Amino acid sequence: MGSGCESTPDEPLPLPDAGSSVDAGGDAGPDAGVDAGSGADAGADAGPDDGTPEQPPPPGVPEGHTFLRPSATRVHTVAWTDPQVTLRFAFLGQAGRHYDFLIEAYQRRIIMTLKDPSGAVLERREGGVAIPPLTTHWSGFTLEGFYTLEVSTEPFEFPRDLVFRLVDQGPDAHGDLLTTAAPWAPSEQPLVGQGEHPGERDVFSFSTVAGHVYSLGCDFSHQGWWLSFFDPVLDYGVSWVNGADFTELQASTAFKAPAERFVAIVQANNSLGAPSPSAYQCRLKDEGAEDHGERMETATTLAEGTVSVEGRLDFRTDFDVFALSVQPGHHYRATCAPGATPPDCRVLAAAPGGEFEGFNDIVLAFKTEGTSHYVGVQGDLILRARWTSAPYTLRFEDLGLDDHGDTRQTATPLTGPSQTVTVHISEFIDEDYLSFEAVAGGRYRLSGDWRDTSTGAQLFSTLYDAQGRSIRAPGQHVGSRWVKEFTLPTAGTYYFAMSVSLQESFIDHTVLFEVLDP
Repeated sequence: MGSGCESTPDEPLPLPDAGSSVDAGGDAGPDAGVDAGSGADAGADAGPDDGTPEQPPPPGVPEGHTFLRPSATRVHTVAWTDPQVTLRFAFLGQAGRHYDFLIEAYQRRIIMTLKDPSGAVLERREGGVAIPPLTTHWSGFTLEGFYTLEVSTEPFEFPRDLVFRLVDQGPDAHGDLLTTAAPWAPSEQPLVGQGEHPGERDVFSFSTVAGHVYSLGCDFSHQGWWLSFFDPVLDYGVSWVNGADFTELQASTAFKAPAERFVAIVQANNSLGAPSPSAYQCRLKDEGAEDHGERMETATTLAEGTVSVEGRLDFRTDFDVFALSVQPGHHYRATCAPGATPPDCRVLAAAPGGEFEGFNDIVLAFKTEGTSHYVGVQGDLILRARWTSAPYTLRFEDLGLDDHGDTRQTATPLTGPSQTVTVHISEFIDEDYLSFEAVAGGRYRLSGDWRDTSTGAQLFSTLYDAQGRSIRAPGQHVGSRWVKEFTLPTAGTYYFAMSVSLQESFIDHTVLFEVLDP
């Protein structure tokens, strides 16, 4: 076990207690790792500080390496003045045991490369400034023999003396290293484990089917837990949930598998306040194939006239995409009805090849240009201690053909001297443009029925000139109508932008445009 904690989806897996990245080095050969120069020889016993004589090292210590004998109390101090020098240590490691390397005093960037007796790299970790001790956990050894550790820093760093301990923490049922992760087959059968002391982790490897969703659910005996999945190919943590944010002792998370091999990480003792050991019981399940694709290329195609479709959000960042057959120039409304349990669903839409956009709401209106359009559904993205699959129903409405253009370039022309126009605002995103030609000093009037906003959507009109600058045209409430009268000192083309402020009671509005006498 060890203390590596998964990052957010945008960051790599950090080093335990130090916030740096982890490189599992699964494909590294015997010569992999950092070699900044010749090894520093600290002496046969690495300078124990407790005054206890050190026993002679056993035969077979790798050449150029200082032998370390694990001890919970013995503190080693190694002089380190040249950043080009790599410190090299060796210790006898046993399968099934758990070792901690604790740096007691060092405030510079540090790089640690652990190799097994064959010379294969097991793990490479980088750490920065941290509050001591900077603890690195290693378990899951599969060979008996001398394990080597190379400690280096960046060439531009100014090194100090390295003060550290190597501690044998005893037996460990489940290993910590990504490269030697124990196999775990998804099933209903629970796996039992425990966190022996704060910061350690249990790491498991399992095979996946691309496109399937996998879930990990655990019961913990104490607070201070952590769950995550880890992609060993991309060296990246996904779908994490941290018990520091919750009081629950039950936790679950899920992800969609992109590769054949993945890693599950369980920490049952991720805080100093949790007792040791802290027991847990977890289930890893294959939930089957995802129901809908998450890209335009893999979208679920819906036949023309489809009014609803069922779906489910299989994991927190799940995104379901649907391809609609639509009528060009029509307004549509898509509404997502979530199931009885969180999360709520959110609707987004995009033209072919465009970006998905929305208003973080369960309802979204959009206007189509071609014969196809895409609608996506995602959750509210809130991190919860327990993730459960969230069903939803997505409904579609064809709101009809847009009656007027949405821009100055596509505005409907008004000819006057008196003209009645029907304006249909099908959704709050709809904005209808009307244009007219004005003469210098001309007087004009625009009016319509006044509507009580508690029973209908009030129509708003904004006047613009040909350059898109708004023109002041105050309105009045006269009887049962609203009226705008204004004089335009300059000849040219002018525009009215018609819109409403409410998302309900979208009905037709009749407006009267008049050219008044000078």
